[in-house]
Amino acid sequence: MPPVPRFRRRRVSLIAAATAALVMAIAAAVTLTASPAAAAWQTLPGTPTANCVLKNSKNNTYRAVYGYTATKAATIPAGDNNRLYLLGGRTQNTTATVTTDFEPGIHPATFATDWITSDTTVLWWVGGQVATATWNTSSCGNNITLPAAGNGAGPLVALLVAGVVAMFVLWRNRRKAA
Repeated sequence: MPPVPRFRRRRVSLIAAATAALVMAIAAAVTLTASPAAAAWQTLPGTPTANCVLKNSKNNTYRAVYGYTATKAATIPAGDNNRLYLLGGRTQNTTATVTTDFEPGIHPATFATDWITSDTTVLWWVGGQVATATWNTSSCGNNITLPAAGNGAGPLVALLVAGVVAMFVLWRNRRKAA
């Protein structure tokens, strides 16, 4: 059996390492984005709250900050039984993402709306209950930390970047070997 050239052994090793890294990254992304199973509820085992508002007096807009108190773990998917309603005013819609997974305990500031005009009332209807925010709702103090922005795609973006880097390294090594 003829010996295998060194550059071919190295390429196979790099491909194997890149494949293993990609498999581990996918497994990590799936594990990190999975949430514990909870029953889908039609009623909230607790109470939604309009914690406070952040006001921008320069253009008369505010962000409503919502949270909840729950006695049991529950999942209420976004939809007719878990959504925001904007009443009156000039604001027609918001891209805010409502909380869908509820854990036992007190959870202030789980999500916030976009900027809403001061003449608009925001209702969070969830599990048969409602929490209302208006321009006159108390302003947020230092005890409220706003929820982190984002859509949960961080692990997937990291996976994509890792794949691009691995492909670049393989391409560069292939060019050096040629």
